[in-house]
Amino acid sequence: VEGPALAGVPYRWVALGLVCTGVYLGTLDASIVNIALPTLAREFDTTPSDVIWVTLIFVIVNTGLALTLGRLGDIYGRKTLYAAGFAIFTVAAGLSALAGSLPELLATRALQAVGSAGVLANGAAIVTATFPASQRGRALGIQVATVGAGVASGPMLGGVLVDVLDWRAIFWTRVPLGVMGTLLVWRLLRDTPPGSRPRGLDIPGSAILFGLLASLVLAVNRGDAWGWSSAEIVALFATSATLLVVFILVERRSLSPVVDLALFKLRGYTLSISAATAQFFGLSAVIILGPFYLVDARGFSTLEAGAIMAAFPIALLVLSPFSGALSDRVGARMPSTFGLTLVCLSLLFAATLDADSSVPGIVVRLFLIGAGTALFSSPNTATIMSSVPPDRLGTASASQTTARTVGNAVGTAVAVALFSGQAAAYAGARSALGLDDPAVAPDAMVSGLRLALVVAAAVVALGIPASLLRGPRPAQTAPVAAE
Repeated sequence: VEGPALAGVPYRWVALGLVCTGVYLGTLDASIVNIALPTLAREFDTTPSDVIWVTLIFVIVNTGLALTLGRLGDIYGRKTLYAAGFAIFTVAAGLSALAGSLPELLATRALQAVGSAGVLANGAAIVTATFPASQRGRALGIQVATVGAGVASGPMLGGVLVDVLDWRAIFWTRVPLGVMGTLLVWRLLRDTPPGSRPRGLDIPGSAILFGLLASLVLAVNRGDAWGWSSAEIVALFATSATLLVVFILVERRSLSPVVDLALFKLRGYTLSISAATAQFFGLSAVIILGPFYLVDARGFSTLEAGAIMAAFPIALLVLSPFSGALSDRVGARMPSTFGLTLVCLSLLFAATLDADSSVPGIVVRLFLIGAGTALFSSPNTATIMSSVPPDRLGTASASQTTARTVGNAVGTAVAVALFSGQAAAYAGARSALGLDDPAVAPDAMVSGLRLALVVAAAVVALGIPASLLRGPRPAQTAPVAAE
C-alpha cells in the first residue's frame, strides 16, 4: 500500500509511526493499570480477588476478539478496523476515568479491550502491506521496540500519575493522544482497494472462537485462585476443549473461515507461531515473579523494583530495530534461533539468583533476557507476516497477538503455581510458621523463583527446534497497490 509523503517523510514511515502510536498505547495499558490495582481495591472498598478483574476482563475480551478483528480487517479494510479500534479505545479510556463503581469500570475496560484488539490485531498487517520485503524486518523491529517502550514506561508512569494525581489519571491522560492518533490514522492511512479484499465473515466460527479462547484464558488465569480441580475450572477446560473440536469442524466447512486451517500447513507460519508461544510462556515467569522476588524477598521499594525490571524492556527497545534489519539481510531463521537460545540460557542464568545477589547481577540477567527476546521477536514476526497470502495478513497479525496472550496466560498460571507451591513447601519444612516466618520467607521465595525459571527455560527450549526447522526465508508477501 502506497500513499503521499508527509513533509518529505515517505508514506511507509508515516504509517509505521501511526501504528507504533497505537501499539504503544495498547501495551502501555496493561502495565500502567496493574500498578494501580491496590489503589483501586481501596477506592472501591473491595478485595484483590475482585479488583483483579479490571485486568482479567481486558485480557479475556482482547484475546477472544483478536483473530476475528484481524479477519475483519482483511475483509473491510485494515485502516477502517484500526481507526475504529483507536477511537473505541480512546472513548473507553475516558469513560474508565469517569467510572463511579467497580462494575462500571469493568464494563468500560471490556469496551477498551475491544478497541485494543482492533488496533493490535491489524497493526503488523498494515506495516507488512506498506513496506517492501527488503525493509519489512526493520519496520517490524521498530514496532516490537515500541512494545518494549510501552512495557518499560507503564509502571513508572503509572506510579507517578497515581501518586501525584489519582487513579483516574492513568486513563484520562491518554485520551488526548488517542484523539489525535485516531484523527491522524483516519486522515493519513491508506487502505487496500475494496476489490482486492476477501468477502464474507464466518459469524458462527467467530462466536465459537471467542468462547473457546475466553474459557481457556479464564481457566488458566483463575485456576490457582479457584482450585485446579474445582468444578468451575474443570468445566471451563471442558468447554474450551469441546469448542475447539466444534470450531475445527465449522472452519473446515466455511467458505470464508475466520481462521483458515490451511495456514497451519505452512511450515514457516506454524513453527513461528509455536516458537512465539513458547517464548511468551517463558517470559511470563520473569515478568510476574520478578517483582515478588525484588520487593518481598529482597526488600526493594516498588519504584526501585520497577527501575531494576526496566532492564528487560530497555534491551527490547534498543535492540529490536537492529535484529529486524539483520533479518532483512540474512533471513529470520538464524537470528531468531540464536535469540531464543539466549532467552533459554538467560532464564537458567536467572535461576542462579539468591537472596544476596547484587543489583548489577540482577540487571545483567534481565538485560540478557531482553536481548534474546529482541533478537527473536522481530525476525519471528517478519516470518509470520511473510508466510501468508496478502488476504490473510490480518489473521497473521492477530495470530501473533493471540500467541502472546495465550502463552502469557498459561505461563503465568504455571509459574505462579510452581512458585507458590515450592515456596510453601520450602518454608513449611523449615519453620512451623511457614512463609510467615521472616527468617525463612526470603529463601523460600527464591526457591520458588528458581523452580519456576527452570521450568520456563525448559518450555522455551522446546521452541528452539521449531525456530530452527522453520525453513529458509519464506516467499515475501508483496505490498498491495494503493487505491
